[in-house]
Amino acid sequence: SADKKGHICPPSDAAHPRDRWESAFVYAFVCKFTNLRSKVEGLDTPMDFEEALLSEEPHPIVTQILARFILNLRPQTRNLSSDVISSTLATIMHDYFKTTERTVFWDENLRVNVDPFSQMENGFFAASWDFKLKIMRQLVELQLCHSAEIKAIIDRAWGVIHNKHKKAETTPAPPPANDPQSQENLQLQPLGQDKDRKRYWAVDDSPRLYISTNPWKITATFQTISSTRDEYMAIVEKVQEVAPPEPKAGERKSKLDTAHIALVKALQGRIEAIDAELARIQRARRKIEQRNLLIAQAEVRETRTRRRTTRPDYAYMNDPASDQEDEEYEDQGEFDDMTTFRGEPSNRREPPSMGRRRSTRASNAANNGKRGGSNDDWNDWREKRRSTRLGVPAEPQPDMPPLKRARTDDSIISAHSTDGQRQSPTQNGNGPKIKISGAAAIKPTETAVEALAGKKKSKYWFYAIEPIPAPQHETVP
Repeated sequence: SADKKGHICPPSDAAHPRDRWESAFVYAFVCKFTNLRSKVEGLDTPMDFEEALLSEEPHPIVTQILARFILNLRPQTRNLSSDVISSTLATIMHDYFKTTERTVFWDENLRVNVDPFSQMENGFFAASWDFKLKIMRQLVELQLCHSAEIKAIIDRAWGVIHNKHKKAETTPAPPPANDPQSQENLQLQPLGQDKDRKRYWAVDDSPRLYISTNPWKITATFQTISSTRDEYMAIVEKVQEVAPPEPKAGERKSKLDTAHIALVKALQGRIEAIDAELARIQRARRKIEQRNLLIAQAEVRETRTRRRTTRPDYAYMNDPASDQEDEEYEDQGEFDDMTTFRGEPSNRREPPSMGRRRSTRASNAANNGKRGGSNDDWNDWREKRRSTRLGVPAEPQPDMPPLKRARTDDSIISAHSTDGQRQSPTQNGNGPKIKISGAAAIKPTETAVEALAGKKKSKYWFYAIEPIPAPQHETVP
């Protein structure tokens, strides 16, 4: 005898996902068995899910739904990013296609499941919305049959106990009716049917409303009749207008009339919940728009991500420019690490600005260095202050910026500094050394004195005295 063939539903001629029962089926599973609706940004209504299916590029909503479905089937899966999730999905589906379990891709003639991914070149997201919907419907059915987490939720809601012969400490009680995972909330029941035996369906508190004929027949039809609040209110008024009249005294209402009146009450009772849900969605989308606006404004603004690369320059604009020639900050190239990106040479010395007054110590040191360092072999060597043992070259480096010469005791007594730092003999062995060049050199018009009246004497310093010239009186003719 020939094998019995199962019921084969005729193909749907729907031009949009909203008129396919698989869309409501997948979205209902997402709402009842996962927390994606509260986690995925932008997934608030069935319309959002349908718009994501119509996208020909990797959509965040579809990507995150697929990732959750794959993790329910393969908890150890890691490759779930949008660029590789298509190949991951193909691998998992291929494992189920190899079994004898019939899927939506079962071939009656070949008696096998035909893998649709084997003929795809651009991956899952480039396929039509019809193919995406079939794959997601098949994933939902596989989870209901094979996912340990999903089956545990169903068993707990229906009070199913496995391994009854084994004694358990406590038997989990079914959740109460107000629990999201209770038996009442996990089932998808129609809101009611009208006197024409048409069922009305709603998955969530959005204005989306579906209508279908008897779902137990293979010729059943399914379509969307409202997606906005205005459309929903128009449906309520239409159903209320065709409601059967009140029966006469002594007459009983038929089952169809009673069901129609109950449908009107059920549709009217959802209006308050729909208004609250629409207000929540509006607030959530307003927050998303404000955040995106702030992100766009932040990209336009210039933000400083690091500290200043130059030292602050404190100057007073009331002295001639001659006092600050050698005090200008020369080591700027060492700190300014952005000169390479600005197209400027890192060793460039900026010209001194006019009219800046520097400290007296720095000014005197610069002037003394000019007067006493004419015969100094190290006058042009202005590298970093370091010991001569580190291999300081004896010749000046023309490609290096002119840097200040070190004026420390170590540099004075070093081998290379003995020629430039000439010292005069002291008056006694314990007295201070009088220098004739360098920062501590005395002027030709000054006289070194070890002690003055009322001043403290020390072997570490001396006093330089310069006579005050007598004022010249101008003769008035």
